[in-house]
Amino acid sequence: MPDTNQNRVNFALVKITTEQLDLSSENIEESKPVKINAGLNFGIDNNQKLLKVLFKNVFLQEDMPFITIETGCIFAFDPDSWSFFTDNDKELFILPRQFAGHLATLTASTARGILHNATQDTPLNRFFIPANNVEDMIKENVGLPLQPAE
Repeated sequence: MPDTNQNRVNFALVKITTEQLDLSSENIEESKPVKINAGLNFGIDNNQKLLKVLFKNVFLQEDMPFITIETGCIFAFDPDSWSFFTDNDKELFILPRQFAGHLATLTASTARGILHNATQDTPLNRFFIPANNVEDMIKENVGLPLQPAE
């Protein structure tokens, strides 16, 4: 993959998935702190030129989860853009860290909206996914195998 920013990447958000949404307002205590664990994952379908970004948040109080949400955004790329990220010698699809962060931010924002909609008019609506810089979760370029492991 060339190290140039002169290429235009053509991609589109083609599908949003709610992989998991578990809500439980039982046993939440106002005076106790809440912890949020966040996770991020990437996967590809090389044949269809699709990239899926998964963003997961688990809200816990005293190590007991009361909100778990995992959202996926599937992005389609045109063939030239897909080729731009493909390193056939290494058999990897390589997303530059900043672009991976952009797609992760879009997915996190989508998860934020899904959570708000699911908890609207409930006591859980006061819990929301923080607007942190999701890009900070990605420490380096993301390399994904072009072919699934057998």
